[in-house]
Amino acid sequence: MIRRMLVLLTALAVSSPLHAKTLAYEDNKLNFKSCKGENVSARWFGGNLSLSEPGKSPGDPMASAQFQTWDGACATFQWDAAVGALVIKQDGKTEPGQIVRFVAWDGARWAATRTGAGFYLAKIAEKDEQDPKSRMKAAGDWLAKNNTLGVPAADLLAEGLSKANGG
Repeated sequence: MIRRMLVLLTALAVSSPLHAKTLAYEDNKLNFKSCKGENVSARWFGGNLSLSEPGKSPGDPMASAQFQTWDGACATFQWDAAVGALVIKQDGKTEPGQIVRFVAWDGARWAATRTGAGFYLAKIAEKDEQDPKSRMKAAGDWLAKNNTLGVPAADLLAEGLSKANGG
C-alpha cells in the first residue's frame, strides 16, 4: 500500500501545468472544516462516519457529517449503500453523487470520493483562489492522465471533475 502510494505521488509530480497546485492521493480519512469552522476528521465505519477533532477521541459513528462547502455554506454528506453513492444534502436538496467538495483545515478547496474504507482526494484550489469551480475540469483531466496505477476511485473522481466543467 505504501509503495503504491509513493508510486502514485511520484507519478503525480510529473511536469504538468497543474502540478504546482494539484495533489491527489488515497487516504483513510477526510480532514475538513465543519459548518462551525472546526477542524474535523472523518473515517468510514462501515456505512457510517466516525468523526473526531484534533486532540479528542472519536465519537460514536454517525450516518452523516456536516461540512463547509467551497463557498462557505453548510452541507452534509453520507453514504447510501442502496445506490452505492455519496448523498449530499444542501439547502433542502438531496442529491446522490460521487464527489464531496469541501474546505480543508488550511482553507484550500478539495474534492473527494469514497474508496472502500477510505477516500480518494484531489486538491482543486488554494484558500485564496477566487473560483475553484473553474479548475475542476482541468484537475479532473490531469488526474485521469496521471492515474498511472489505474486506481478505480481516482478514475471516478477524475470523471466527476472533468464532467463538472466548472459547474
